[in-house]
Amino acid sequence: MKSNHTGNETSGGVTRREFISTTTRATMAAAAVSAFPFVARGRVVGANDCVGVGFIGVGGRGNTHLATVQKLIKGGENLKIVAVNDAFRYRLEEAAKPTGAKTYAKHPELLADPAVDVVCIATPDRLHVPQAIDAIRAGKDVYCEKPMGHWSQFDLARSFCEETKKLKRIVQVGNQGNSSPAWGKVKDLVQQGAIGRLQHVQAGYYRNGDWGERMPIADPEAKPGPELDWEGFLGDAPKVPFTVQRFFSWRKYLDYAGGPCTDLFPHVLTPFISALGLNFPMRVVASGGIFKYTTYDREVPDTFNMCLDYPEKASVVLVCSLANEYTSEPAIRGDEGTLTLQNAGGWESGFDSITVIPKKGESKVVPGLKTESTSLHWLNFIKCVRSREKPVSDVEFALKVQAAMCMAMESFLKERVAKFDVANLKIVI
Repeated sequence: MKSNHTGNETSGGVTRREFISTTTRATMAAAAVSAFPFVARGRVVGANDCVGVGFIGVGGRGNTHLATVQKLIKGGENLKIVAVNDAFRYRLEEAAKPTGAKTYAKHPELLADPAVDVVCIATPDRLHVPQAIDAIRAGKDVYCEKPMGHWSQFDLARSFCEETKKLKRIVQVGNQGNSSPAWGKVKDLVQQGAIGRLQHVQAGYYRNGDWGERMPIADPEAKPGPELDWEGFLGDAPKVPFTVQRFFSWRKYLDYAGGPCTDLFPHVLTPFISALGLNFPMRVVASGGIFKYTTYDREVPDTFNMCLDYPEKASVVLVCSLANEYTSEPAIRGDEGTLTLQNAGGWESGFDSITVIPKKGESKVVPGLKTESTSLHWLNFIKCVRSREKPVSDVEFALKVQAAMCMAMESFLKERVAKFDVANLKIVI
């Protein structure tokens, strides 16, 4: 099947190696500059204090978080939505209407607001870590959407992790599968020896459609200016001319996203890393390409496969197709048996049941559980803001997930094996 991309070129004819070199230089430059070079102390939130919440990015996912916090407030949580920021003024004003929150065109202005105790960052991938660094330096705690950062920003993500610990801020990364109680059952079964020693994990994400990348164009006539902050949207990305496609359907482009690897696989991989106690991968190999949606300016793959080898002497194999929604049951294989998960669905919500298949003896079915995990993830975050405990998806855990995604994208784009230098927390190609 013919693709509009070769194996070694982006849509502009740039080789993958040149693309990586360009984006790496941009990331290094961004790491040296911050809107908050100073460090603010931040308010100490008491057990009974109202927590002021600010939102940086109120597009599709940001509005979901806004609605989640509104629901928690109605349920009695002592929170208040006090500020919103977005690069597109129409989205900004629409998000503020039901809450009465202050609107800010630039995220540093929101971070300077003393009424803001915590911020939710739900901007394009490339902005996550730079804005989160600004937030912790401004004395705020952070709920940061997944992925932790853009696939080219692992070194910056590592610096963010180190600075978060140094400044003693609370950061919850939006891998909400960690808040699903269903995965606790998987962890218990494995620790109880139901499958012996872990050997292999097989899972996937399947969808028939490209709506996740070809996002809605809210205003086909939109242009940069007071109503649309194009420079703010670009961040440290290559400086390219404005198009409504890049601004509104940014998930199509390698400059801002990574396709299934960084958009979908964090949902799949996160609960396995947590439940099985996996660390940084030793090596990662990835393959795939644009095999289905070849008729428009898509740069991210629609088919993606990755194999991760872990120092725990186990492999994880993840596969994805956006051209076919037929699913296969996830399987966790040990040397003494297998666990399969039924109706895992969107992953982070849980699954209907677990089938335990021992090498010897009868199989048994353990009831699963499905929950609305985003609310649970927020509740865990707010609890930790008050107690200063580690949240369930803190920066140290999230960095392990991010390393796997970054290694896979590097492997795919460079067509080489990605390895991890655990002593220096560096990706090696």
